[in-house]
Amino acid sequence: MSFKTVLAVVDYRSDLPEGLQSSIRIARWFDAHLAVLLVGEVESLPFYGYGSVGYTEIWVKESEERAAALKQAAETVEALLAREGLSFEVRAHQTIVAREDNLVARHAIYADLTIMQRSGEDDLSTVERQVIDGALFDSGRPLLFLPAGKAPESIGTNVMIAWNSRAQAAEAVSDALPLLKAADKVTLIVIDPVTGPDDHGEVPGADMAVVLARHGVEVEVRSVASGDRPVSQVLQDEAVAFGADLVVMGAYGHMRIRENIIGGTTRDMLETSKVPLLLAH
Repeated sequence: MSFKTVLAVVDYRSDLPEGLQSSIRIARWFDAHLAVLLVGEVESLPFYGYGSVGYTEIWVKESEERAAALKQAAETVEALLAREGLSFEVRAHQTIVAREDNLVARHAIYADLTIMQRSGEDDLSTVERQVIDGALFDSGRPLLFLPAGKAPESIGTNVMIAWNSRAQAAEAVSDALPLLKAADKVTLIVIDPVTGPDDHGEVPGADMAVVLARHGVEVEVRSVASGDRPVSQVLQDEAVAFGADLVVMGAYGHMRIRENIIGGTTRDMLETSKVPLLLAH
């Protein structure tokens, strides 16, 4: 099992050379085909715009300018990747604002791994939220989510698994196996575990450690008390303590709409984590 097709989803307006560095490294690491999806937005023409010649002309002009900029970005990426000696392709697509999730899902479903890097330290942008939703909910594929800033020097050498004995976490562990097998160190943590057959079992984390051992992955299991800290804060504190360069976790254990309204561990991690996340739903 390995990643043989990697999809990098990039806003065409971002820093393209820097934003693609991690995707290039991972594609080279796994000898994978790298597909770069450059996402452009176009505003939908409001109902009141129909019949208004002046407004329609402005909308057409802006759409054409964005299409030209997207084409230029695609040419830049083509030239960049041609120098890397990789199997690659560049796909440039415009989509209606707030419909990026459908576009991303259509491409992510044919990849083993989707990669996205945050554009900044502020709250996630609308485009970023749409990309995350499309990659996680509508493709059935894992998402590697990278924090903003310079591409990390390493991803997956020291991995921390956030284990809660739920289906999303199990899917994330399964999807991360290519990385886990190649890692130098893997630590599985359970936060405030509850023992028993309906929760974490008699020895929290032991069951998953056995499963991973059968795949040749040696795992250290750690139980952690939250001490009234939010789960997202515990995960980030432990990742720093372990020196982890990747956190593997299930995404959105509750309904997505509930996460969007009141937040949740997934949303908090996406907003604040300084460590790359391998997410699956």
